[in-house]
Amino acid sequence: MTNFIGFLRSTTATETQLAPGEGQRALEQYIAWSEDLGKQGKIITGGGLSRRGRVIRATEGELTSTDGPHAEAAEIVGGYIVIVANDLDEAEKIFSTHPHLQYGPIEVRKVGERGCED
Repeated sequence: MTNFIGFLRSTTATETQLAPGEGQRALEQYIAWSEDLGKQGKIITGGGLSRRGRVIRATEGELTSTDGPHAEAAEIVGGYIVIVANDLDEAEKIFSTHPHLQYGPIEVRKVGERGCED
């Protein structure tokens, strides 16, 4: 079995357009999905990401940092989930049942066992 990560993407408008109580209902659906996958032994870890952070760059030996992620980006990564699956097709099938798809896309990638790999 191989690890796959799902990046939960959304727009900043998605959060501001939620009706009262809808955010709580979405969170409950996310938790139920994770618990169900946990019972199947398919989930490794996951979590939400803070809205604030820093982008660090090394350019010509000089280190710089800026606030990020950038609010002007069309989509931001708001969370991640790591699962186990036999292959990318199975990982896609598993993530296709996640309730986040009501609010935005999920980017699915294999976690490289020897660094960045195809």
